[in-house]
Amino acid sequence: MIEYLWHSHEPIAQEIAALQQEAYRKEAELIGFFGIPALKEKAIDIIKSQERFAGYKERERLLGVISYEKNAGELTICRLAVHPDGFRKGIGQALTKFVIAENEDAEKIEVTTAENNTPAISLYTKAGFTKAARIKAAEGIFLSVFHLYPKRKVEVVPYREEWKRKFAKEKIQLERILGPEINAISHIGSTSIPGMSAKPVIDILIEVKDIEAINQYNMQMEALGYEAKGENGLKGRCFFRKGGNKRTHHVHIYENGNREIVRHTLFRDYLIAHPEKAAEYATLKKELAARYPDDIKQYIEGKNEWIKDTEEKANRWKN
Repeated sequence: MIEYLWHSHEPIAQEIAALQQEAYRKEAELIGFFGIPALKEKAIDIIKSQERFAGYKERERLLGVISYEKNAGELTICRLAVHPDGFRKGIGQALTKFVIAENEDAEKIEVTTAENNTPAISLYTKAGFTKAARIKAAEGIFLSVFHLYPKRKVEVVPYREEWKRKFAKEKIQLERILGPEINAISHIGSTSIPGMSAKPVIDILIEVKDIEAINQYNMQMEALGYEAKGENGLKGRCFFRKGGNKRTHHVHIYENGNREIVRHTLFRDYLIAHPEKAAEYATLKKELAARYPDDIKQYIEGKNEWIKDTEEKANRWKN
């Protein structure tokens, strides 16, 4: 059984520290290095830690511990320790999978282990990690840094009335930050179309007076949970996203007069005025999500031809 641990509680911290002593002593023997920092940790160090801890228990006995730190979309596994009595039971693998599953929004997961810690390297490789770097830690001791980039899940869900409310709430927050620059804020994308099945991501379009002025607000946007992505492939745009791999909001910022503004709003208005086309689009998206549940790139590419054709129809409709 895996559960989060209240590591600031002294009895639990003592249990974690005792387990680590046994686990890292075995690792030290394996790699031939007894300077592993965790071997020196006491219960008080565990109590003071800012990491989040989870443990694997068997009949109430703690047999494995994992801890991690998270900053925006990046997660670092700080420790993974299994008591010798729990070796070869899949405990390390189960704890690693638990952390990955509990942090669906993580875009990058990093873990570091001794280069000659064969069991750990095998575990991380099987979990999908790839070696990213080699670091010298001490004389004759090298560390291997592994990275995992979880794929963003493609989820298309039935229309939700809450999407309107989420847009309205976020609009107020964005106006507080960008107010002096804004000319208009619009809800765009599939969540703005009543009845439309969509990925549950609120797309927001902001028209501003001067696109060059937006970078000065990056820190305030980050405080609101956004990640600044610059143009992100589209010239003349400032793009922000929230939620990492468990995406919740996109903010697309353009200067007045940019043709992308009309493209986005016209596409939305055309689908609202033509519910049969909206239903057709929803069907396509559900089919693509079922076909590519772990490949957002293929999902997006699968829509491109339909979108291009519909934009042409929208332009004729407008004129």
